[in-house]
Amino acid sequence: MPLASHIKLPERYRVTRHIASGGMASVWEVEDLLLGRVVAVKVLGAHYAADVGARARFAREARTAARACGHPHIATIYDIGEHGEDTFIVMEYFSGGTVADELRAASSGGRRVPRDAAVRWLREAASGLDHAHAAGIVHRDVKPANLLLDGHERLAVGDFGIARLADDTHMTQTGQLLGTAAYLSPEQAHGQPATAASDRYAFAVVAYELLTGTRPFAGGPPTAQVRQHAEAQPLRASEAAPGLPTALDRVFSRGLAKDPGERPASAAELVDEIERALQPAKQTERAQPLAPVAPPPVPAAPVITRGRPRETPPAAPPAPPRQPPPAPAAPAGGPPPARSPRISPLVPIGLAAAAVGAALAIALTGGGDEEPRQPASSTPRASQPARERTQTSTTAAAASAEPTQTTPQTTTPSASAAGATTRGDPAALNDRGFRLIQSRDFADAVPLLRSSVEGYRSSGRTSELGYAYALFNLGLALAGSGDPAGAVEAFEERLRYPDQRGRVQKALREAQAQADGGENPKKPKQGANRDTP
Repeated sequence: MPLASHIKLPERYRVTRHIASGGMASVWEVEDLLLGRVVAVKVLGAHYAADVGARARFAREARTAARACGHPHIATIYDIGEHGEDTFIVMEYFSGGTVADELRAASSGGRRVPRDAAVRWLREAASGLDHAHAAGIVHRDVKPANLLLDGHERLAVGDFGIARLADDTHMTQTGQLLGTAAYLSPEQAHGQPATAASDRYAFAVVAYELLTGTRPFAGGPPTAQVRQHAEAQPLRASEAAPGLPTALDRVFSRGLAKDPGERPASAAELVDEIERALQPAKQTERAQPLAPVAPPPVPAAPVITRGRPRETPPAAPPAPPRQPPPAPAAPAGGPPPARSPRISPLVPIGLAAAAVGAALAIALTGGGDEEPRQPASSTPRASQPARERTQTSTTAAAASAEPTQTTPQTTTPSASAAGATTRGDPAALNDRGFRLIQSRDFADAVPLLRSSVEGYRSSGRTSELGYAYALFNLGLALAGSGDPAGAVEAFEERLRYPDQRGRVQKALREAQAQADGGENPKKPKQGANRDTP
């Protein structure tokens, strides 16, 4: 193990322990004496320090990751520098280890990662990856060891060590393969440039591993793994883990498609498909339903007049939302037939050469899953009393976001939506949470709105606009109760729905600013009973 005495850092940093070592660098837990916080420092290996190209690539990691920072699910880079013979990067410290650690612990105990945790981590990783892709950044080494967990199990994508800006080709040439063999996309196996679709392929491998407890291919030496990704068909998920719904087989046939154009358009889309496929199994496994909360007396619905609410006389209960048309049916024919993962004995010369290049590049970057990892801590959930939080913890998103959203009203209620005001109904829970936000009882609104969101999900109604409204209100409530990081997650998911996009983007920016330590001088606005154009 490297010795701390061999690491040369500025005086403000005190090395406390070694965390991990990989192909290019070692990672250390370090105390920043100037700011009084624990950070992780990645130090370039001595055998690369004299290599100008390696130093340039190391510096690129910091610049690339810094460009993707400012997102709750991407590890933050604080600084980069050189001291003596060492080149280093200072980054967020994650005390919870990595998803790879969780997979190993589950495997050693003869079990799989709990499904709810797996889906939550996938959702957070997808959010970070899609954010990086939107900024033109391709990670190129997505794998469980690069999905970091803090003490509260917040996940962040880390180690952009071989990532590159999509429009920058100085460091990568055609035919050069970088990445980890077990998660390498078919196009990378053929020596083609990596794209965002390549990241999504690796992400699908991670998702498969989290849900089944095994990888989609048999494994073996790195060159054999490269060939499997290029040629073989994966084992069906429902066969790898009996008990998983066969609907997952079709999801992974898209996520692991050999043709990049056949894969989902975003990582979030893949997670959406996974959640829909798991829905019947989740309903079966649920030990008990969410505990209903007795509703309070329903006050008169406020009406917006030039931006100010006024009370109207009691009227008939609002009509429940109109159900959207059913989603298009899946193509006929059922899941694609699984083929044996045997490899053709005749490998094209180009692929054979690419496999050799892959082995060399993988040796350079660290090989398997054991890349440098470092266990930052996320914003903890507020724990002070609810009334105190509502008085002292109003954050930017709740303070200056536009009016909140209740269940949209129509004149043609459907039979399935009847009784929307009964307790436990997600639309009714959203309306009650909305009223609490109006009276600034943000902390009391959070559990109601969480139940509303979960109710929509568990009943397969996430295509309804009411679900989008519940997400928005949950974001406002989380922000107002002192959890801007949680608000960011809710607002980001709300952005998947085009309705009132500008308003949601504004709330998201303010929540992100609050999560980053910004101040909010604005006073909270009262909520409205529906979206306005």
